[in-house]
Amino acid sequence: MKLLAIGRPRPGIDARASIAPHARDEVAALWQMYRSGLVREIYSPGGPGIVMVLEASSPEEAKAALDGLPLLANDIVGIELIPLQPFTALTVLFEGR
Repeated sequence: MKLLAIGRPRPGIDARASIAPHARDEVAALWQMYRSGLVREIYSPGGPGIVMVLEASSPEEAKAALDGLPLLANDIVGIELIPLQPFTALTVLFEGR
């Protein structure tokens, strides 16, 4: 199943100062998740944070893996997981043909 993962610094956190000590370990862990196929795409939201497309058997599996990331484990970043479903509304275009 595909999931959208949105990571944002927790409120009250000085993101730049808090992330810097963990940045190398965080990126190394993300690289391993990318190589394993869990992380399929990674994007920047234009500031502190991360947007990823994941492939996992369940949201629980994805969350368990992400919880091991240094920024989540150290409570610097929170993550929102959104399960993605196929967009089926396009069928409206072909109804009644």
